[in-house]
Amino acid sequence: MSTNCSTIFHQAYNPIFRFSSIYQVMISISSIFPLGYFLIFKLLNSTFHWNLKTVFIGYLLSMILFSMLNTITAVIQTIKPFISTDPCDLSVIPFYHKRLISIISFFITLSTSFPFSITIERYLAMKTAEKYEKTPVILGPLLVGINTLANFGIMYNIFKDESFSDPSVSFSIYPPVAAQKMFTFFVILFFLNFIDVLFDIILFRQNLRLKKLLTNSSLTAKYQLEEVYQSTKFSVFLIVIHIISFGIYLSAVIFFRYFGTLIISDPYYLFGVRTMCTTMIPTYHVLLGVFSILFLNRIKSKKSEGTTIQMSSTGRSGARNYDQAIFSIWNSVSGNPTS
Repeated sequence: MSTNCSTIFHQAYNPIFRFSSIYQVMISISSIFPLGYFLIFKLLNSTFHWNLKTVFIGYLLSMILFSMLNTITAVIQTIKPFISTDPCDLSVIPFYHKRLISIISFFITLSTSFPFSITIERYLAMKTAEKYEKTPVILGPLLVGINTLANFGIMYNIFKDESFSDPSVSFSIYPPVAAQKMFTFFVILFFLNFIDVLFDIILFRQNLRLKKLLTNSSLTAKYQLEEVYQSTKFSVFLIVIHIISFGIYLSAVIFFRYFGTLIISDPYYLFGVRTMCTTMIPTYHVLLGVFSILFLNRIKSKKSEGTTIQMSSTGRSGARNYDQAIFSIWNSVSGNPTS
């Protein structure tokens, strides 16, 4: 058995790697459902402006497509040890390795870049809040197009000269040169996202000021301002969750890349742990999908309660609606006591 085949054999049958492949299949499939449900049944039916909807559609589709491809690669990694008769057959075919990891990387960086587009769109919405409802649907598609082309160009530049000649049992493993480029790009993305969070903090403060304007506005202006306020609140929430999750993933990658040998001496177990880190991406995709559904439902619920009181605030009907709304709010507060 050659040295390369021996390494491939020990990596493929490492229990941590085997577990990570199976978990990757399960979590990648699981992430498709909440993301798809939110996209089809929540986002498209929401009252968000179509500029924001378009950006969110691109954002969600990039994560869904990533999860689909991630599922395919994980299935291949999982079944190969069961069907291979020779240790050298355990490695993935270089032709498919190059193309699949290139596309998967494209969707990772694409989804991680969309928070910039969301922030830009929300800043414009805040600046023109009272008339934003009539704003043409141009900015959203433009931001999606620019983000997509920019990420495609970067990924093409990273992978165009890679031969993928070194055998690998995992589609998550980059060749040495591409690995360094991708790592550098991930770090740049994280710092850009960190800066984006700072802008989102400013955006959130502006959004709170916008909320105060609601009390002194006409009914028409109040409706438009309310839409901008709620959609911005939702957007900032989602961006922060994504960036925190991506930061945790990147921290784990950095730690086990540079300091993993300090706690794991066995190279095959360290390899398994490193591949396990890659499953964090579909894991936080699940969280993003679930949190998006729950948070948007909460926003709609509060908005519905407020509308009920405004639309019928006099007589017995108004009193009953008011009591029901207060009772609902009281239950939500008492059911979630603060510690």
